Amino acid sequence: MQTTASSLRHQLMRRLTLPLLLLIVLDGIASHQIAAHFSRRAYDDGLYDLARSLALQVKFRADRVSVDLPREAIEMFESDVVGRTYFVVTSAVQGVVLGERLFPAPPRSPRRDQNPIYYDATMDARPIRAVAIAQPSGTDLITVLVGETLEKRVALANEMLIATLLPQLLLTLVVVLLLRFGIQGGLAPLASVTRQIERRSPHDLKPLGDEGPAEVRPLTHALNELLRALSAAQVAQRRFVANAAHQLRTPLAALGIQAERALRESEPAHQAQALQHVASGVRRVARVAHQLLTLARAEPEAKVRERFAEVDVAALARRVTAEWVPRALEREVDLGYSGAESGVWVHADEDLLAELLSNLLDNALRYGRPAGHVTVTVEGGATVTLEVEDDGPGIPAEYRDFVFDRFVRLADTQGDGCGLGLSIVREIAALHGGRAAISDGKAEQGFRVVVSLPRTLVPHDGQPAAVG
Repeated sequence: MQTTASSLRHQLMRRLTLPLLLLIVLDGIASHQIAAHFSRRAYDDGLYDLARSLALQVKFRADRVSVDLPREAIEMFESDVVGRTYFVVTSAVQGVVLGERLFPAPPRSPRRDQNPIYYDATMDARPIRAVAIAQPSGTDLITVLVGETLEKRVALANEMLIATLLPQLLLTLVVVLLLRFGIQGGLAPLASVTRQIERRSPHDLKPLGDEGPAEVRPLTHALNELLRALSAAQVAQRRFVANAAHQLRTPLAALGIQAERALRESEPAHQAQALQHVASGVRRVARVAHQLLTLARAEPEAKVRERFAEVDVAALARRVTAEWVPRALEREVDLGYSGAESGVWVHADEDLLAELLSNLLDNALRYGRPAGHVTVTVEGGATVTLEVEDDGPGIPAEYRDFVFDRFVRLADTQGDGCGLGLSIVREIAALHGGRAAISDGKAEQGFRVVVSLPRTLVPHDGQPAAVG
């Protein structure tokens, strides 16, 4: 973070110092204009004073105008260490009385009652600043013009600019250093979070500390949410491995025994019997593996909701029920469907809903009464209900609270199930915001599982809308 050009520290420094430098440049331009204005004003006042001094030396003798100014005074007047000063005194009657005959005229002639006229001009190919004033004398009008080159003005403006900018540049340097240290200190909590993560082992998923400033807390909260999700996924993975080991160890051992028995048997009938046991064990192991994978998909942390879409539960139930008819015929069970034909919509994962119903049907056919009845019902109201009912022995009321737990089988249960079917039903229902409940059949006998799910309406334009 400290060496890359695109680091947050460098971005902050650029975004803060570049506007600051721009302000310094703009301030320098403004300071130069202000300095030039005040230096011009000061030197304009000096020009006016020179012009007034010359005007006071104008004398009138016998209708003649003269300037009582010795040659030495004129040389002193025109001499300057920096630059050059020019002047001319003119009379409306006599013309040029004294001074530079080629002195540039003002843009307009000054009048008796007029303020001095300041103007810019050129003298000897050099830019000058000049002033013109009028000195009335009876019927004559004396005009005094004084001008000077701009070296002194420019020098003064530059001195004023330097005197203004130097402290500002020093202040800018101090501010940049303070910004650097301030940004470094402000980003210290991020460095602390980085160090916490770098020091951790891949298996340490404990939440990070939340003692940083308010601006860093959203980051730590997001990281902690990620760590919690990873921890939940890790727990689910371990649970899956433990469940798989628990459920597959015994069937696989039995498969090994039956396979060895088949290899040892010389009688074809005995060998065929052993192979039938192997085939039955393979089917059981395959079903257990399938149920374990389904259970893992239905875990809350599996993020199945990203695949949710609008599903017609009635159409799905009719299709899945039809798929289970051959299995029901094998057990001479009357499997039927009642309820809505279609148009009962929920926001769900279609494959998981099909798996939920398949587990309910498998449970009813496996543990229900041979040659009995199994009915699938779908009804749509404020909530969607999916029911599977059989007329078998049912489950005593005192055991109904925990039959949804994993690997729970009642002591007198017949069949080769592993106690995962109803657990899968509950997990899938909960994942879809619903619930599963057990009750007696409609004739106060048998076994009925009712799954309730939130309903959505799909209007004619095909866009679903939630109910309630």
